[in-house]
Amino acid sequence: MANGPTLADAVRHYNQGNRAAAKLACEEILAQGRSDNDARLLLAILLVEDGDTARGIALLQQIVRTAPGNARARHALAKALARGGQPAAAAAELEQVIGLAPSNIDAYLDLGGLHLRQNDPARAERVLRRALAVAPRHPAVLANLGGMLASHGNPTEAVDLLRRVPATSAEMPAVHYNLAIALRATSDLAGAVEAYRAAIARKPDYVDAYHNLGSLLLDLGRVDEAAEAYEAGTRVRRRPGQPQTAGPNAFTKTNPGKLRHDVEQLRYLLERGRIDENKRSVVADYEAALAALPANANGSGPMEIPDGFRLRLAPNYNRLLYRPDAPARAGGALNPQLAGDTIEADYGRHHPGITFVDDFLEPEAMATLRRFCLEATVWFECRYGNGYLGAFLEDGFCCPLLLQIAEEVRRALPGIFGPHTLRKLWAFKCDNRVSGIPVRADVAAVSVSFWMTPDDANLDPAGGGLVVWDKEAPLDWDFAKCGSDQPAIRRFLAKADARAVNVPHRQNRVVIFNSGLFHETAPLRFRDGYENRPISITMLYGERGG
Repeated sequence: MANGPTLADAVRHYNQGNRAAAKLACEEILAQGRSDNDARLLLAILLVEDGDTARGIALLQQIVRTAPGNARARHALAKALARGGQPAAAAAELEQVIGLAPSNIDAYLDLGGLHLRQNDPARAERVLRRALAVAPRHPAVLANLGGMLASHGNPTEAVDLLRRVPATSAEMPAVHYNLAIALRATSDLAGAVEAYRAAIARKPDYVDAYHNLGSLLLDLGRVDEAAEAYEAGTRVRRRPGQPQTAGPNAFTKTNPGKLRHDVEQLRYLLERGRIDENKRSVVADYEAALAALPANANGSGPMEIPDGFRLRLAPNYNRLLYRPDAPARAGGALNPQLAGDTIEADYGRHHPGITFVDDFLEPEAMATLRRFCLEATVWFECRYGNGYLGAFLEDGFCCPLLLQIAEEVRRALPGIFGPHTLRKLWAFKCDNRVSGIPVRADVAAVSVSFWMTPDDANLDPAGGGLVVWDKEAPLDWDFAKCGSDQPAIRRFLAKADARAVNVPHRQNRVVIFNSGLFHETAPLRFRDGYENRPISITMLYGERGG
């Protein structure tokens, strides 16, 4: 027994990164019958880190029973319980740790973070203020409390706390990111832009900072700069080849409509030589995953990618595998024959604001943009319940031609758009077999929607487009109610005796309307085939009531 491994051996193996040897040494120490809680603690930590959470928790509970004052073991137990989906028990253990070691700042931080993950910012704030009282200059305490207050409390105090964080803190990127959130909440928009840029400078792959910076710049009317920020974040987040076993729903969720679309799109790209032949194996993986989904899931919302497929799909699923060039056109993207005065007058006559026009885009611009919609692997969003897919400016649906169109239409119709600048841009691609987007209103001033799919794909020439009612959503309705409370919307339309304007689908037809008007996709009857899928592009401008 004297020649057996020691705890020092186990710790040395652990520090050298040899986890298997460290675990074996701990097992041998305990097998010798030694009452060595330090070995038991290290073994438990290794087990939890390697995914054997239940056994790790059992070992840690054994330590706590025999040594209830062991704060290190209680802290490790709290982390294991949180990892094992037992947040209440984890919180109770962290309170015990704080009681045993009031100066253990990590315990306060872990407890505050636990409460935040449980959507209880009030409790998180109380814990972090206790930590601030113990360590008023601690960088992580200042950063965490400041970050929480930026989003959930007092942004003015958040700015003060975050500016007190020492410049040498390892938390620096997150500090600048949270400072930007707080500065925006206090209306210091220029300061927020600077802070987001500072966060990105210190962490070039800071996807959330790119996204928030883009949204802020878009709100400021700096559309080109916003697009640059969005694109930088997309290139990081959506680069191919990344492993993904858990995390954002964008990489772990799917549905039959999404997988069918991706199979069709990849085949379309392979046939045209746009992507390498080795992607045929990706198509096979997608088809196998589709076959493994529940048989009754057609048209449903997102669900987990089946077990056994997540790792296989990860390097390619919802990645930016291909995106064709779609440059701005030197001569302009809009049809030069559009009669601005006539369009504005028609919009005004149809109060509270709707008009539609054919031949919206110049033919070559239309052809380029249609190719972009067919070929760009940017149809990432499948959260919708009836099978259609979304692509968004902030997440890959971005090209110079789209930005040119968005600006040109605004400038061509000043009587409709006034000072309003682009605020949102997206596209929807529907499954030929299911319905389109349900009734909703948008929280903006002016909406622009136009269609990409050829007329001969539509089997119902009198339909397949957009239905717009002549009544606006009440001003006190928020985004969620305007977009998802279908029973309330239908009741409102019936009570208001709203009349519907049916705008049939036509390729290159644009509908311009007051964003507050309720609208929905008309029933769809399109031919089968990838190129026949209905595609609409929507641009929102300004703020409602602004």
